[in-house]
Formats: sequence, structure tokens, C-alpha cells
Amino acid sequence: MPDYYDEEEDVVTIPAPAGGVKRGEFVILGKLGGVAVHAADEGEEVEIELEGSFDFPKASGVFSLGAPVYWDAGAKKATATAQGNPRIGVAIGAASSDAEEVRVRLDGYIP
Repeated sequence: MPDYYDEEEDVVTIPAPAGGVKRGEFVILGKLGGVAVHAADEGEEVEIELEGSFDFPKASGVFSLGAPVYWDAGAKKATATAQGNPRIGVAIGAASSDAEEVRVRLDGYIP
């Protein structure tokens, strides 16, 4: 058994990506994906929440409860389109085509 355990590992510190990051923005670094706890300029340290439920702006389309949610990094929106977009979690509420947001339970990593 490992002799180190930290139950706070749902928040990790990473360098902010190119262009920086705003508080509440979804951030991907390698296989990590999470929500920025605070704003940071490019290269500065930023903490990201890897777990939890968050409301994200969504692209057009419909989400049903439990549907996989993917991230369109160019548009900075949640999408139901898997091709070319990494999965970030599952919808924990339905979102109609005219809804502006979808509530997502984060996976915490990018498969």
C-alpha cells in the first residue's frame, strides 16, 4: 500500500495554457481536464478542479440525463459530438437544443 495519500487531489496545480485562462473555464493539459479555480496568465500556476459538477456553455444539440459530454476546445463549449472532441464527463441533467448550458459531472481525466 502506498504510504502517501492526499484526499485533496481533486484540485491540482498546472501551468496555464497558451493565452491564459479565466476563472471557471475548462482546461485540458495532456490527460487532465478540469475547471480553473482562478484566472491565470499563460505559464502562471492555476489550480483546476478535476471532479465535481459544473454548468458549461453548450453547442447546439440535445443532452439527455447520463449522456456523454465532449469538449469543443475551439468553441469552448460542451458538445454531444464525439469525433475530434475529448470526453469530459456525463450530463447530469437534460438540456434541450435551445438551452444555453448543460450540467456536467466531470470525469477528471481525458480518456
